[in-house]
Amino acid sequence: MIRTVACLAVLAFLAIAPGASAQNEPFRVTNRAAVPATGLYVSRTGQPWGANLLRDPLAPGTFFALRPGEGAGCLFDIRLVLQNGQELVQREADICTQRNIELAGGPAPAPRAGALPQVGGSDRLLPSIAPAPR
Repeated sequence: MIRTVACLAVLAFLAIAPGASAQNEPFRVTNRAAVPATGLYVSRTGQPWGANLLRDPLAPGTFFALRPGEGAGCLFDIRLVLQNGQELVQREADICTQRNIELAGGPAPAPRAGALPQVGGSDRLLPSIAPAPR
């Protein structure tokens, strides 16, 4: 009986221990966008972003490794700011179960409706504008 209880206690500890130790294991944030990232912000879920972790741009396809502090938990918010100004955000990333967080950017935002195209060099590229009626 005592042996059975001791075995169950050891099994319970082993089942819990990997999750607890995973909190302090390093994880990666990979830039899967087509342009370099100039900012990386990581915070515990629901907390303010804090400082930019990048000293140099993070090229497409490369990663930045982080090791959370003791007792930081598993859920983090991650924000990658790209060189073109686009922000990629993943909320509540579980770093205990997913050791590589990949952030990919979509296409550049479409120009707003009614915006004139950028033109130059010749007036025939400019849209014709009729005078306002009187």
